[in-house]
This record gives sequence, structure tokens and C-alpha cells, in this order.
Amino acid sequence: MKISEVTPFLTGLVAALIALVGYWITQHQKRRERRAEVFASALEAIREYEQTPYLIRRREGPDAATRARISESLSASAARRRYYEAVLCLDSPVVAESYKVLQRRTRKQVGPYRSNAWKAPVISRDEEFPGSAYYPYDSDEEWDLCLLAMRSELSAFAALRRRGTRRRLAALVASRTP
Repeated sequence: MKISEVTPFLTGLVAALIALVGYWITQHQKRRERRAEVFASALEAIREYEQTPYLIRRREGPDAATRARISESLSASAARRRYYEAVLCLDSPVVAESYKVLQRRTRKQVGPYRSNAWKAPVISRDEEFPGSAYYPYDSDEEWDLCLLAMRSELSAFAALRRRGTRRRLAALVASRTP
């Protein structure tokens, strides 16, 4: 085979490889952006859930209509969290598990805060509000781990990072179990 016969073939092969790599990079970036939006929305749903004691504490009054509006909001928030839990299960088991751990920890803390907020009197004056309802959350480790899992899944080499994330998740769950 002469060099003049091989050159067009090699040129075509190199061009095809460059096109494939470019296509892969573009698709990876698009998928990464979509996944990042889903991950951010899932975390937003958890933050929204953390705000439910504040929502209850700031209720307009003790009437049934107010309770119905708050209950509707709480139901929508729960449905949103379940939706993202399902989406994350389909997308990445590691992220889904870290999200569940974060959600369990948050739920464990939000429950008593919500109960206390319902028992608190309705705020009638602006002076009663500042500082009257602060709910501290101790879930920094769960947040950090969930963010780590999400960042790992967004990288081009996600498969290589999953084992380490799973180990950290298992250690965190073990440390938080009484």
C-alpha cells in the first residue's frame, strides 16, 4: 500500500475520532447541566422542608382555612421530596442513598420543631416575631456527603469515585445510628 493511499484513510479516521470526542464532550456537558439542575432542585426541596416550622409559626390565624393552606403546602412539599427521591434512584443509587440519609436526618429534626410551632400561639404583633422562632439543624455532615455524592456523579469519572462515596456514606450512617 502506498502512502498516497493511506493518507486519506488516516485523515478520515482522525477526523472521525475528533468528531466523536467532540460529540461525547458536548453530550456529557448537556447531561451534566440537566443532572445539576435536578440535584439542585432536590436539595431545594429539603431546604423547603426545613422551613415548614417557620411557615407554621407565621400562620395567619387559628382558623380552618389557614390550617388547610398550610396542610396543602406541607403535602406539596412531601410530594416534591418523594418525586426527587424517585428521580435520584433512577439516576444514581449513590446520590439517592445520600439524599435519603439527608432527608431522614432532616425529618428527625423537623418533626419536633413542627409540633412546637403548632403549639405556639399565633403571632399577632411584629415585635413577637424576631428571634421568637429559630430552629437549628444538625445535619451538616449529611449535607456535605450529599453534595459530595452529587459532585462526584457530575464528574466525567463518576464510576471511579463511587466506591469512596459509598464508604463515607456507610461510615456516616453508622456514626449517626444510636
